[in-house]
Amino acid sequence: MTDYSIMRELSFSIRDEFTRKPIAEKIIKLLDSDIDVSPMIIDGKWGTGKTEFCFKLKNLIEENNPNDYKVGYVNAFQADHANEPLLTLIAEVASFYDEKDDKRKDFIKNAVPYLRLISGIGLKAGLGFAFGRYAADIPDALADGMEEIKDGSKSLIDQSLESMIKDQVEAEKNLSTLKEALKKIASTTPVILLIDELDRCRPDFAVMMLETIKHVFDVKNVQIILITNAEQLKATIKHSYGSETDSHSYLYKFFKYQINLPTTIKDVEGRSIENNVTYFKVTVQASRVIPQDFKDNEFIYDISKFVKIAHLSLRKVEQVVRCIETLIIFEDNSKSKNPEVEQLLIVFLSFAYIANKNLFEQIRDRNIQVTDILKFSSSSEEIYLPNDQSILENFPTKFFILLILHGLSKDDFIHTTTYDGNMDYHISRLVEHILKDFDFIQESNSTYHIVNSSYIYKYIDHTINNLLLFDIVK
Repeated sequence: MTDYSIMRELSFSIRDEFTRKPIAEKIIKLLDSDIDVSPMIIDGKWGTGKTEFCFKLKNLIEENNPNDYKVGYVNAFQADHANEPLLTLIAEVASFYDEKDDKRKDFIKNAVPYLRLISGIGLKAGLGFAFGRYAADIPDALADGMEEIKDGSKSLIDQSLESMIKDQVEAEKNLSTLKEALKKIASTTPVILLIDELDRCRPDFAVMMLETIKHVFDVKNVQIILITNAEQLKATIKHSYGSETDSHSYLYKFFKYQINLPTTIKDVEGRSIENNVTYFKVTVQASRVIPQDFKDNEFIYDISKFVKIAHLSLRKVEQVVRCIETLIIFEDNSKSKNPEVEQLLIVFLSFAYIANKNLFEQIRDRNIQVTDILKFSSSSEEIYLPNDQSILENFPTKFFILLILHGLSKDDFIHTTTYDGNMDYHISRLVEHILKDFDFIQESNSTYHIVNSSYIYKYIDHTINNLLLFDIVK
């Protein structure tokens, strides 16, 4: 579960493992420019760190704020039970000012007629959520919904049919009054509203929020940024309006800009690295459970680079690390034969457990399908020694894992080929080299695989049993 109290304090100076500060700076340049960029979408898949980026962006805007922006954050998912998106947004704007500030009083007073019109009797339920933080504005209305707000404003809950008809007739007037109030309050202090988690909301509420943004908040000096999963939002629109709806066209009639959060970063050599690979190392390093010698084993980080985890969200990567931490807690270090090798197996099996349950079960049953292990390890074809020795030289961790799993497969996928010279000696040197890299003593004279009697396979069974002991990913 996201800890918003921690999130609110985050800044790019604290951590920026995905190098996203330049993106935030470009967004701020757009907001500062004369280009009409609002409403704007910041698009990212689930689990890509959108909420964290949102708070970092908010804090960066406020850190250097020559335009005196008032920056608000709205968690749409927390608000959708109240079913009043406009009330939620109005309450956030009101929160910018002290309860005794005349701007606040006037703004709420001008918002009330339109709020009553669009909300009707349902407004009473929404008040507790939206204005709960600002009880000084409407202290008694939360109790019975029939008291006045400040200087004799009309009742927030008016069940009179006559009054509702009158409000309907004056709808456009009330909307204009509200927009003028927004325009007035933003004329001296421009407003930026960051709306997060809309992709997790009920479809009807999400659509209501979009319509509210379009019809009410299209006001000068009020800029709206939606931080969301655009594809999920399109699915929400289809759910509300039918599968035949052109959800793409519908969605983008609301927005002028879309910023896409990258899922990769460049390393020092210019190669693309998936964010979840970077996040894995960061999360392991930050763990208070994983011992330092485990963290210092550079081979464990290679595993996240070659196993198929591109589809994993950052939350799933956290679950992988939680598996690793749990296995470490369960370990009896006095029985360890080779910590470095055992650490590799802990990491690999944790990734398999979270990312590929089918392969994990195959390893458990000692019945690995060659195509599955090669696919999961990003290997396009079988390995032929000694001709394919480059895999050993360039990807020693990958080769070692494949060498171990080779013994659990019914079919050979590490083969020997004809070689001019002493073939057995050459292969033996390859294997000796890889085993030496991992400080592992081979337990037989086999030249191209680890024998089935090796303690490694007993250790794999032990680790799998520990992973299956609890449903530790929930």
